[in-house]
Amino acid sequence: MKYTKTTADQISWLASTHLQSFTEAADAEYVSGAVFKKGNVAIGLVLNDVKGSTDDPMPAAVMVEGWVLEDRLPAALSADDKTALKAIGIKFRGDVPAAATAPSEG
Repeated sequence: MKYTKTTADQISWLASTHLQSFTEAADAEYVSGAVFKKGNVAIGLVLNDVKGSTDDPMPAAVMVEGWVLEDRLPAALSADDKTALKAIGIKFRGDVPAAATAPSEG
């Protein structure tokens, strides 16, 4: 039996298979893991490569909630983008959680 060995050239940046995504119209070319913006504000991360244009926008799956391995994303996130992504529900594995506050006595 003959078989062909293939390899994936796309690094997985997802930390979990549990995620929420919505379809958005991509009017530019995006690689998997790129920040998708509307009105210059990050609204999610593109799940798959998509080649859209302003003349012919293409549907793109945009992740709005889930866990991400930040060091595997195709480009480093700006502080503003990371803050916006955290606000909508994207969590970054390896981030140090905020210290819990002790309940006040009294």
